[in-house]
Amino acid sequence: MTRTITKEDFANSIQALQTKLDVELNRMEELRTMKITANANDELKLQVTTLKDTIKDLQSQLKIYEGQIKSKEDILKVKEGQIKSQHELLKNRDEPISDFRTQIKAIEKTKSELSSQLSEYQIKLREMEPFKVSCASSPPGYTVIQRRIDGSENFERNWHDYKSGFGNVSGEFFIGLEKLHRMTEARPHELYIKLGMVNGSTSYAHYDDFMIGSEEELYELKNLGKYSGEAGDSLTYHKNQKFSTFDRDNDNHKVNCALAYGAWWHNGCGSSALNGKYLKEGKGYGIHWGSWHKFINNISLTFTEMMIRPKSL
Repeated sequence: MTRTITKEDFANSIQALQTKLDVELNRMEELRTMKITANANDELKLQVTTLKDTIKDLQSQLKIYEGQIKSKEDILKVKEGQIKSQHELLKNRDEPISDFRTQIKAIEKTKSELSSQLSEYQIKLREMEPFKVSCASSPPGYTVIQRRIDGSENFERNWHDYKSGFGNVSGEFFIGLEKLHRMTEARPHELYIKLGMVNGSTSYAHYDDFMIGSEEELYELKNLGKYSGEAGDSLTYHKNQKFSTFDRDNDNHKVNCALAYGAWWHNGCGSSALNGKYLKEGKGYGIHWGSWHKFINNISLTFTEMMIRPKSL
């Protein structure tokens, strides 16, 4: 028996088809969405790849740029080094000039100060012709017996010259051993010694009872008395020693000390020699007073002034 399809059956069939259609439509929508997403992903991947390539490009350019900067910095450093070297050369060239100018100024200052302090007068000793001497105002009352200020006078002299004296009393000079003997024999004298270095520093040594023997005694340094001062005692070592010149060896050394260190009361080429070679730059073994500069051999004084005055009784 054939079943009659009712309206309700038809409606149910339609509903079933509609449901199936909806499912298929949903499925199609999902597929479409997935395809769009996949396309979007592909596009995004492409953009990422392009961006990476761009970044690599920029990094390469940056490395090239950094290399160029480094090259320029290296060139700049080389130039700076060259400029620095030139400055050092100029500085090294200028320093000795500056030092030399300073030394000249110090010497000129010393000479100027001395000129303002000195006055001249005559002395008359027994059995001797009157002679000129310089009198210092600082300290007062002293007669200058030896002065070294600029190397203008030759102190490499023989026995006769040191006996008689030489030089100019207003500049560099030595009064003479015979005059010195006569003056200190007549009455006790003090000895005051001024000393100066090339850098302008000064010091002094004082002895309160100075006396020189006769020519028969080879002008022996007979007495000094007590020392006081700031330069140290570099003369007592020479006490009781005979005077030596390059042509008269009267010292206690196996060779003549005066040949190397100038005329002096040498003992064993010892601690002082104020008649040595004048070295304007203050370097070397010339005029020395060992105790002041710690017996350093390459320091030479550029100013000395030996003075005496009658001792107060």
